[in-house]
Amino acid sequence: MLVERSEITIREGQAEGFIAAMNERGLPMLASFPGVESVRFGRGVENPDKFILLVEWTKMEAHVAFSQSEVIGPFRELFAPFSTGGVMEHFEID
Repeated sequence: MLVERSEITIREGQAEGFIAAMNERGLPMLASFPGVESVRFGRGVENPDKFILLVEWTKMEAHVAFSQSEVIGPFRELFAPFSTGGVMEHFEID
């Protein structure tokens, strides 16, 4: 299994709009992609403008397929009006 951990920083005052966009479109779009086992999304306690997205993929190939699919454009566009940047890491879990 592959776990993808993304930290996303949101522009000040945009957190509620980001949450709504993710819940309405982003999370369902991601969760329905083949090879996604689970998706978890949360807001920072100390920094409420920071979010975490945890995605469990069946394997790296599924993640690569997502990053090369037609879904990736609309998924990334979802972040554009809200995000100031972020960090993504991948972990192999046995």
